[in-house]
Parts: sequence; C-alpha cells; structure tokens
Amino acid sequence: MEPLRPDVRKAILDSNPNAQPEDIEEYERLLAERFRRLPDGTSPASPGMAPEAGFKDQSVASIDESIARLYVKLFPGAARSR
Repeated sequence: MEPLRPDVRKAILDSNPNAQPEDIEEYERLLAERFRRLPDGTSPASPGMAPEAGFKDQSVASIDESIARLYVKLFPGAARSR
C-alpha cells in the first residue's frame, strides 16, 4: 500500500477543517495493518508481515471500526453519499 501523495493530503486537509495530519497518518497505518492481515483476521507467519506492535492485540473488527470512523472524518462528502 502506498501512502497518499502530498497533493492529495493537502487537498484533504484544505477541504476539511476537521481533518488533521495525524488523522491521515493513522488512517494509512490502519489500512496497512488491515491489508497485512489474512481474511480470517490472523497475521501471516512471515516475520516481515507481523502486525505492528501497536496493533498486536487489536481485532480486525476493531481496526475496521477505526478505519470507518476516520473515513467519515477525512472524506465527509464521500461518506454521506454511501
């Protein structure tokens, strides 16, 4: 997963006064962790794919909830049209 380009980050922050740079960073970390997990929520055996320390005890459902919350905060127009 690639991080958001600087121009996209700027556009998000410029168009949404509630969005903070830390929100974008957390959103990216959560998405990366979510895609690192296997479909059943477990982590692959590969050491390079182990969960980040901050996510070790966090369930997939919890990660998904955090992603959804940040999505609404970062992309309010898109969230309303869903």
